[in-house]
Amino acid sequence: MTILVVFLALLIIATLLSVPIAFVLGLIAVVLIDLYLPNLDLSFVMARRVITGMQIYTLLAIPFFMLAGEIMSRSGIVEDIIEFAKYFVGSIRGGLAHATVVANILMAGLSGSAVADAAAIGSLTIPAMEKAGYGKKFGTAIATSAALIGPVIPPSIPMIILGIVAQISIVDLFIGGIVPGILMGLSLMGYVYFISKKRNYPAAGRPPAFLPVLRKTIWAILLPIIIVGGIRFGVFTPTEGGAIAAVYAAVIAKLVYKMEWKEYKEALVGAAESTGVVLLVCGMAMVLTWVLTVLQVPQFIVQLFQSITTNKYVFLFIVNVFLFIMGMIIDLTPNIYLLAPLLFPVAKAYGIDPIHFGVVMSVNLTVGLLTPPVGTVLLLGSALSKVKLEDLVKELIPIYVLYFIILLVITYIPEIVLIPVHALGGVK
Repeated sequence: MTILVVFLALLIIATLLSVPIAFVLGLIAVVLIDLYLPNLDLSFVMARRVITGMQIYTLLAIPFFMLAGEIMSRSGIVEDIIEFAKYFVGSIRGGLAHATVVANILMAGLSGSAVADAAAIGSLTIPAMEKAGYGKKFGTAIATSAALIGPVIPPSIPMIILGIVAQISIVDLFIGGIVPGILMGLSLMGYVYFISKKRNYPAAGRPPAFLPVLRKTIWAILLPIIIVGGIRFGVFTPTEGGAIAAVYAAVIAKLVYKMEWKEYKEALVGAAESTGVVLLVCGMAMVLTWVLTVLQVPQFIVQLFQSITTNKYVFLFIVNVFLFIMGMIIDLTPNIYLLAPLLFPVAKAYGIDPIHFGVVMSVNLTVGLLTPPVGTVLLLGSALSKVKLEDLVKELIPIYVLYFIILLVITYIPEIVLIPVHALGGVK
């Protein structure tokens, strides 16, 4: 119990002081080693575990998928994806907002990043919705909340990290996230329709020419199908799938969208910067995970939860509330590294399917990207539209409720996650 108190106290204090999360994780590891494992060579343990944490082969998938997303975002495909979406939903009341949601569903298969999707699509659709009379606050709320679909629908960078940390199938996580991601999109479109009728927002209309847009966007839409299908049926591994995605994106961007070489350089730099942040967090988190395991903290947490309740449904509710709170104060990636090693053993003790639990955890922590005070997508949306943070949060309150309901649905109806996984030959 003392170890857990020290761990949580250091985490809260360092986070409140705005210490970068990678250094927070490293600091906690150093303090715990110094207090409870004084016989260890601190410098040797830190160096070895950090390097070991970065040498996981599957982690190579992350820079490749990040590069694919950077290339696609810079190629000009976003405008075509929005036009493609407008063809199907533009004639519905609130059509431009509906198109924003559909475009995010399609972009989710290209970038796997909520921040990238919010920046790429939001920068175009927020001004367009404001011009069409939707209101800047509403437009920003829809653009940012729709961007959360990115880390849920495959290929998902957070799910790759979760699969590595929890040692479960990445492709099963990918498949398990498809239906929850679509549910998020459909429920958001239902909310858009309700608000659009209430506030009398107009339809957007269909683009006059569909085939030219289809000819361009079809190549991008095929990418997630190729990647997930190839990994599922054993054609290539997730890491090889990432490399194929990067090459595929580079070729399509050049041949179809005539992307300039200068933009390729910018995409490489952007992917390298993002990868550096993730790997630093990964290395430090692996040290902390090792220390917590040596100190038997996961076993203590299992005993703690089982002393509170023996009912797995009560446990799932408690965990969802806990994850939601953690998502408000810590970003998605470090939360996965921090919490997965602690919570997965508990879920296993309750007999909960690890793929189901992984998808629930991913969706919950993804919603945290939209919550104050540190939600990166929330802050980005406010910066893009110049809407005050408090005004944006007020506009988002019904969407928070909506997403939490969806979270409870996929939590207590695991078949939503598991039936597609089993149907495609995943875990039994």
